[in-house]
Amino acid sequence: MDSLLEQVVRSGTGAGIHSRGINFPVAGKTGTSDHDGWFAGFSSKLICVVWVGFDDNRPLNLEGAHSALPVWAEFMKRAHMHRQYRNATEFQPPSGIASVQIDPETGQLATAACPKVQTEYFIEGTQPVELCALHHGGGRVAAWEDTMQPAQRPSNSSQQSGPPTSSQQSPARNPNPAADPAHKPRGFLNRLRSIFK
Repeated sequence: MDSLLEQVVRSGTGAGIHSRGINFPVAGKTGTSDHDGWFAGFSSKLICVVWVGFDDNRPLNLEGAHSALPVWAEFMKRAHMHRQYRNATEFQPPSGIASVQIDPETGQLATAACPKVQTEYFIEGTQPVELCALHHGGGRVAAWEDTMQPAQRPSNSSQQSGPPTSSQQSPARNPNPAADPAHKPRGFLNRLRSIFK
């Protein structure tokens, strides 16, 4: 949600906020009806909501971006001069959230050829694995299991979806394992011993 609401003030209806002297990380949302306008926003230090309208419910005829947002920006700018609100920091995603660079046109993982790239956040394991096919990509990156801790991974780490590529093929096997000096018979005791190594 932080990322979505940061996008509002970066390129959405609240994009004029930084030209009003806000030079620290903020996020928020404008709102407009026939009778009022509002802006609800926050930094890592402070939350503020501004509503603008008439007491007698007359039409305001002014969007939240032009009524409430300027008031909000002025208040937040002054508030963040005070010691307890200074040094607002970037919003930190909680654990279990993965950030990836995507091509906004396709929603797939960005490649070096993508003209526009943006960071998007996903619940770990749901992030895209397809490379952008529109800009010289195609193919997949490692599946989400590769981002898990070793203890969480399935015991058969070589298990993959689809047939292996040429780089994933198993090395050629020795047709005569008995002639291979590294080959050891795997009797019951040897298998039992390997469990406790």
